[in-house]
Amino acid sequence: MKNIIYKSILSLFITTLFVSCDDNELTELNSNGIPEISLSDNTVILTEANADQDALTITWTEPDYGFDAAPEAYKILIDTVDGDFTSPQSATASMSLKTFTAQQLNTLLTDLELPPNEESQVQIKVEVVLSSINSIFSEAVNLTVTPYPALSDISSPWGIVGSATPNSWDGPDVPFYKTENDNVFAAYVYLLDGEIKFRENNDWAVNYGDTGVDGTLEGGGDNIAVTAGTYYITMNLNTLTYTMTDASSEDIWGLVGSSTPNGWDGTDWPLYPAGNDIYITYVTLLDGELKFRLNNDWGVNYGDTGVDGTLDSGGDNIVVTAGSYKITMDLFNQTYTIELN
Repeated sequence: MKNIIYKSILSLFITTLFVSCDDNELTELNSNGIPEISLSDNTVILTEANADQDALTITWTEPDYGFDAAPEAYKILIDTVDGDFTSPQSATASMSLKTFTAQQLNTLLTDLELPPNEESQVQIKVEVVLSSINSIFSEAVNLTVTPYPALSDISSPWGIVGSATPNSWDGPDVPFYKTENDNVFAAYVYLLDGEIKFRENNDWAVNYGDTGVDGTLEGGGDNIAVTAGTYYITMNLNTLTYTMTDASSEDIWGLVGSSTPNGWDGTDWPLYPAGNDIYITYVTLLDGELKFRLNNDWGVNYGDTGVDGTLDSGGDNIVVTAGSYKITMDLFNQTYTIELN
């Protein structure tokens, strides 16, 4: 009797296991149940200048599940070429289609820690989510891609003002930029013979000078006397100290032109190196024209012939209208952007 009961239970267990496996086969291994991916391009080069433009479209066939099913979601999974998709980057998608802008795709690639401005290989899969415990995955396809550097926001509310700066005491101030250290800011600047102070938000409510000429910052302190030259200036709000280093031997990119504070005669409005051959600045411009040039000299300069956002050596002047701008120059990709700030 015990043997009969045991055999009945074993038979029921095997039947249940068979049905469960059979259901799983219908869900995942139906002959037409695997999505097939198509990429709009097999090689993509991303640039910040084209950040808002479409860079890649992924399409796929809708699976034949072998039964009535309504997927809960679709996901695009991206992993490195040697990854196993255990920790991919992902993005949600609509049915059978996903288009990435350059910025959207670049963010995923940056999170994969791919080197900027270098060609890399990645794998892409589509996941069709049927339930919280069941998904269908496509085969992986390869994409060759070159990401651009992911710029963090290095702007700050701090700036340099004074008779030695391009805009004198009226501002807008020459901006300080964030560094890798909290509350430590830096700037490259061309100065005239004169005086400077550091202040917040282009306003005198919070400002620092140096009473005693000892490298220590005092709130509302004395103006700091400077002689004409090119300087790298740091301001440390943790220790209330500052440094001014001669930067005349360094290569410094700047803006020159009728729209800039010093016109075509310079000195140029300096750009700050943000890494990976990218330079940025925040500047208030007039109606007029500008160009990019190196070290206040016309030996190396860039304009834009064709008004296409591409830097051309010795190219045409770039026409701008009055306003406050963030300007980015990407020397690796030979592009630039001028954005209202």
